[in-house]
Amino acid sequence: MNAFDIKLGIVVRAKHGIIGIVCSKEGRPPEDWIDEQVDSQEIRGLGQTEWWGILLFTGGYALSPGPMLEYLREASYDDFLSAVDTANVSGRKHLAKVFPAYVDRVLAERRDGAA
Repeated sequence: MNAFDIKLGIVVRAKHGIIGIVCSKEGRPPEDWIDEQVDSQEIRGLGQTEWWGILLFTGGYALSPGPMLEYLREASYDDFLSAVDTANVSGRKHLAKVFPAYVDRVLAERRDGAA
């Protein structure tokens, strides 16, 4: 998959093996942030490219240029639930925007289970 195929709601592997769900399209970070990255030379070599926010399954949020992401799959309902479990409030808001149908499903399951 190339960087042009990266989109919201997919599961990706980022540089250094971290895995998560693409939850936002981001602007290019400041140059001083790029300078602090281990792979800053590789990032600079990409030139102008799209940047993405990834909600990690292990918790936290990462920023990555598209060409440095590896497509794994479309995010499933189980992926969504896994990400919700480790996300903070901000992360959960991102997930709710990307997966409104999954949010509806969770609410329906809770409602049906409570009846």
